[in-house]
Amino acid sequence: MEFTHSATLPIGVFYQGQLHRDFTIRMSTVGDEIAVVEDGIPDSGTLVGVLARCLTTLGSIPEEEITYQLLCDALVSEDYQALRTAQQEAKKKLSELRNASVITDTPLSGLASTASAKNALEDLAL
Repeated sequence: MEFTHSATLPIGVFYQGQLHRDFTIRMSTVGDEIAVVEDGIPDSGTLVGVLARCLTTLGSIPEEEITYQLLCDALVSEDYQALRTAQQEAKKKLSELRNASVITDTPLSGLASTASAKNALEDLAL
């Protein structure tokens, strides 16, 4: 399951004679950060590199053309902030899912007795 957020950039990215404003961005992962480092992007550009990797759509720009260099050359600061905010919104969807799920941090083996564990398992099976 991907956690994404769609919105519209305040200004837009000018690409091949057109302004592109509508976008969808997914939540970033540690893998995105590692890939940016492996791509040789300087530390100062890590966040922009991660944004480029996580943008799934940006107007009608082909996904493979949404690169670190494109964002460095064509993204204004207001749009950069909008992308960062949208990425946080995508991440928030995961947090909301976590809050809606019934998850226990205590393994069943941590129950007071084997009978309690058996009853808990039977309840889950129902």
